[in-house]
Formats: sequence, structure tokens, C-alpha cells
Amino acid sequence: MTSPTPLTRRLWLAFALTGFALTAFWAWNVATGLSAEAQLRIVPVTTVWGMHACVVAGLAGLGGLALALRDVLGRRRLLTALALTIAGYLACGLAPRTTRILFDEHLYRQIGQSITHTGRAEGANYARVEYGQFQMYDAWVNKQPNGLPYLLSWVYRVAGVSDASSHFLNRALVGVAAACLYLGLALVPWALPAGAGLAAALLFLCTPLVLWWGHTVAVEPAAAATTAIAFFAACAHARFRDRPSAQGLPASGLLLAGATAFACYFRPESLLVFPLVAAVLWSTDDRFIEDLSAWAAFALALALAAPNLLHLWSVRGENWGANDGRRFDYSFITKNFHSNGGYFADSLWFPVAGTVLALAGVIWLLGRNRTAGLALGLWFTLSWGIFIIFYAGGYYYGASSRYAVVSCAPVALFMGIGLAATYGLLRRLPSLFGGLAACGLINWVAALHYVPTLSREAIEAVADVDFVAETARVLPEGSLVLSSDPCVWLLEGVNSSQFFTVDTMVRTNLAELVNQFPGGIYVHWGFWQNAEPGAAENVARLLAETGAQPLARAQSQAFKMGIFRIDTPAAYAHFGGQAPVVRPRTDLDIRLGAARQHLAAPVPAK
Repeated sequence: MTSPTPLTRRLWLAFALTGFALTAFWAWNVATGLSAEAQLRIVPVTTVWGMHACVVAGLAGLGGLALALRDVLGRRRLLTALALTIAGYLACGLAPRTTRILFDEHLYRQIGQSITHTGRAEGANYARVEYGQFQMYDAWVNKQPNGLPYLLSWVYRVAGVSDASSHFLNRALVGVAAACLYLGLALVPWALPAGAGLAAALLFLCTPLVLWWGHTVAVEPAAAATTAIAFFAACAHARFRDRPSAQGLPASGLLLAGATAFACYFRPESLLVFPLVAAVLWSTDDRFIEDLSAWAAFALALALAAPNLLHLWSVRGENWGANDGRRFDYSFITKNFHSNGGYFADSLWFPVAGTVLALAGVIWLLGRNRTAGLALGLWFTLSWGIFIIFYAGGYYYGASSRYAVVSCAPVALFMGIGLAATYGLLRRLPSLFGGLAACGLINWVAALHYVPTLSREAIEAVADVDFVAETARVLPEGSLVLSSDPCVWLLEGVNSSQFFTVDTMVRTNLAELVNQFPGGIYVHWGFWQNAEPGAAENVARLLAETGAQPLARAQSQAFKMGIFRIDTPAAYAHFGGQAPVVRPRTDLDIRLGAARQHLAAPVPAK
């Protein structure tokens, strides 16, 4: 690859530093000059444009490196990476297509729906979605970063909003993550045992929790994948550095900035991708601090991630479900460590054979390549250890086993290095290696037993979602459903609102609401009415006051679900007003009745 001119390097540095300075000035003024409410009003736009910029920067850098990557990697490695991507997509199909985090996954999808139609990363308290169009009436800003909804919005632009298109994304990203791990180890100038990259990628694809969560719309597979992409970008930057001067290429710096910043938009702790990238660059050349291109990439990455930082700052007062406000605390370590450390030993979610291979990889790195071992060890420590001090970070806590997916990539790298090193050591003893391989394979396949299963954890919520999907098909067009989870209805193409958003209008001007939604006003008695007594009491009172008429009923275990129509004569009698007359001059039944009466009337004698 032709070395860039000094002018090109200076322009790259100037561009990155200017972008950082302008963004820092903007972020400081917004963070200090606007109230939290005002910040929340701009977050839905700035985060989307920030991610647009990340994608543009990353693709531009990848385009600038395309020929160099082709020459260094060769056709065989590139085809292998493509095969890994396809294999990852297919492997996730071993798990059932389902929803495991209710109703977070639907919220991610609904925000993606909003981005698709409005360009704003917002959840909908009240929206109209008919005839392929979407109109937001009452929006709110979710506290979680918007990386996954952003990617979903691109899928929806091409394939439409559906369950199938939503579940396509994580399956594809699992394959992309495996390909990036393979290509990253092929590029990074570390001394590693032969075959470590391919082994690591395959073991990542075969990690049971990766497959189990890979066929959902949870954010963790996407977070793991984007971090793997940033790892690949760091490896590429290290590979193409000029050895004598330790200076990186502007193109690889641009790729590194875009990939690193984009990874920050997926989970709050994804900001820890910055020390991972720094560790990889340091491990390949201890003069990394002299690399001005890397410093420019760091500055530009901070600028590109600034909208996400502002988002996190604007919701800093959220307790994230911690009733006592302690989101992170050292007092959680003992219980969480017992759970999350036991993950590697109790054979519940992870094969013991994988733990043995990972330890073999650690031992090999300590003896042969300590700097690479420290870099990968830091990646594991950050991605696994951050959940030890989180109040809900234990894998035993609800559906929190998904947090293990975030650390599966560094674990897979250790396993791949361990497997390659073991094979290199025992390849002259084929009988011994074959016996060990057979034992490991049996243990691994045994650990996959839960991959094709559903979880009892959220079975009632899943039943409620299925009930909504079935009922949505029989609701009249132009209906409005009041629900604790309007996102579920909106994804099915049904107008929906939170109870509190239109409660006053139901009680004071029901006729006008029916004018807007002539298909009828319905109430969804769902999961939260079964789970929370307060929600059940309020909705039951509304059903009683309106003399609600049942449209559909269902039951899952002890949970009962139902759809009730509330624009009834009893509702008008209770709240006042009169039901609107729908098209009195042209209504089919009215006009047909009048015509029949005319024909039945006796003909007057002449």
C-alpha cells in the first residue's frame, strides 16, 4: 500500500482535532446550558445523526483500506470470513425465534420503527400506525442507548416492520462478530499458534448463550458484535502502521474512530471499548503513544460518541430499576461473583471443556505473548467484571444471563488460542489428541441442550405477545387500543396508547376519540395487569365504568388476558355525551333500510 504523504497525515490530524473541538464546545454548552428536559428533547435527533456519522466514517475508512486488506488477507481468508458470517446466521437458527426480555425487545423494535418513519429515536406513548404510515402523538426518551434500534431501523426500511425482519439482525451480527474475530487475529501482529483465529471464531459461534440469545432482539449480541468490529479495526490499524515511525494510516484511523464510537451506542458500559482499543494498540507496539493517527482517531471517536454521552448524561437521574438507588456497589460482588464465576464451572450455560481451553489459552499467552494476554485479559475483565458490581448483574437475576454474551468474544479468543496451542503440542500424539477432542466434544454438545428450548422466565409475557398478534388480525381497521405496552400493538400495525395519555379524553370526550378512531376504542388487559395489583385495579375500574364488552380472551398458566371494547352505551351514560353518528347520509345499513322501506310501502291508487 502506498504510504500517505505528510500533507495527507496533517489533513487527517487537523480534521479529527477540529471535529473534536467543535463537538466538545457543543456538548459542553448543551450539558451546562440546558435543563435535563431540554436535553431530552434534542437527544432523539443528535443520537441518530451521531450514529449516521459513525457509519459514514467507518465505511469511508474501510473503503480506503479495502485494497490493502485484500492484499494482506487474501481471497482464502476473505471467503472464510464470509463463510463464518453465514454459519453464524444459520447456527442461531438452532434456538427458537422468541422474545426473552419482556418487553425491552419490543421497545427496541418500536424505537427502530420510530427512527424509520420520523428520524427520531423515541418510544411511543401514543401513536397512529396505519396503511404503512406512522404518526407520533406522544413520545418519550428511553434511557438505554439507541444503537440496536438504529440498526433495526435500516432493516425496517428495506424489509418492513415484522417479527421476522427484527430477528434477522442479531443472527447476522453473530456471524459478523465471528468473522471480525477471525480477521482481527489474522491481521494483528501478535505471535499466536497457527489456526487460533479460525478456532476462536468457531468456538464463539458454538458458545451456547451466543446461540440462545442470538435468535432474539436483545441488545447484547449486537453489543458484542460491534465491540468485535472495533477490535478488528484496532488490529487493522496496528497491522498497517509504519514500523520505523510507528505512525498509523489515516484510513485505518478513520475506520478505528467510526467503529469505536459506534460500539459505544449499544450499552452504557460499551464505553469501555476505548481502553480495549488502547490495549490492543499498546500490545502491538509500545511506541503506540507516538502514533498521531491513533490520537486523531481517539479525538474523532470521542466527537462521534458525544451524542451518546449526552444521552447518558441526560438520564443520569434514572435508577435503572434499583429500588434503593444503588445501581453499582461493592456489596453486590460476593453474590454476583458466585453466579458469574460459577458460569465457567457449573456446566449450566457453558461447557467445562470451554473453561479448560480458555485456561490453556491464558497459560500459553503468559508464557509466549504476555502483552497480547494483557490486552485480551483487560477485554475480559472489563466486559465480564463490570456486571459483578451491578445490582442486577448476576446471571441468576431474571434474564440477566444475556450479560454473559458481552464477554463471550474475549473468552472465545482465549479458547481459540488454547485449542490451537493444544493441537500444536499434541499433533504428534494423534491418539491422545483424538481422545481429548472426543471428551471435549461430548461435553460441549451436552452443554447445548438448552439452546433449542424456551425459557420459563417470561412464558406469560410471551403468551401475552402472542395473544396481541392474534387479536390484532381481527380488530376493525381504525381501532385504538389502550395498553400498558403500546409498543407491542404498534409493531402489529394497530394504533395504540398508554392509559394515562388518553384517560382524560376517554372520560370527558369519548365521542371525539371515537370520531378519530371509528374502529372502536379497546382496552388490553395484559401482562402488567396480572403482575401489578395497582395496574389491575385502575384498568378494572375503567372496564366497569364503561360496561366493557369482551372481544377476545386467553389464559396462560394463572395469567388471564383480554381485549375489551369500551366505547359502549354504558360508557356514554356514565361519562356523558352521545355516541357519534357515523356517515348518516351514506351508511350502507341506513341507506339499504330506507330503500327496503320504500319498496315495501303500498303504491297509492290512481
